[in-house]
Amino acid sequence: MSTVQIISGFFLVIIVIILLIRYFSNKRTEALTAFAEFEHYKFSKNPDDTLLPSLSGFRLFSKGHAKKVSNVLRKDSAEKDLTIFDYRYTTGGGKSSHTWNQTVILYQSNRLQLPSFTLRPENVFHKIGKSFGYEDIDFDTHPIFSKQYLLRGEDEMKVRKLFTEKILSYFDEKKGFCVEGDGARLLFYRGGKKVPPQNIPLFQETGLEVFNLFKESMI
Repeated sequence: MSTVQIISGFFLVIIVIILLIRYFSNKRTEALTAFAEFEHYKFSKNPDDTLLPSLSGFRLFSKGHAKKVSNVLRKDSAEKDLTIFDYRYTTGGGKSSHTWNQTVILYQSNRLQLPSFTLRPENVFHKIGKSFGYEDIDFDTHPIFSKQYLLRGEDEMKVRKLFTEKILSYFDEKKGFCVEGDGARLLFYRGGKKVPPQNIPLFQETGLEVFNLFKESMI
């Protein structure tokens, strides 16, 4: 096989990959458009210019580069504003780069007055980091929660007060969730997990459970 044939074959593979990515991206958008119409959401494939900058204070949106929000679903009510969207960003560069994709739920509600916090699955690097003073708010009453999750916040006392017995018990039984809170806003997602369109209703239902738990903690 000649060098020209090898190069031509390489570029052919790249073109096929790009076309497949576009195909599945368009199919996802079509499915979410249909879901939005059925569930009475407002839908836009691309958000307005204010959404991504407005989220820069959250940990998820402070990482990486080549950040992009797409497939935005919105539904507002008297109690809360709900936004569901796909979010993509890249870490590293060159051969060591990695692109992360996840579906995110954003709640905005005047029923929330949350201290700034992040909750995410704890991994081995976090456990090692504890030995060097890496912050993690643990609860002696809930060792399963403390083992499964890394909880951080600017005001530890307020965060501890927020995480009631009911919230801790809920997350004892749930794995892999990421939650971020700040003031009237709450984020819910699974890191690196894009939710298939057919699973959006279940994803939304779980997100609502989390929202209600934190709302009740405000009472």
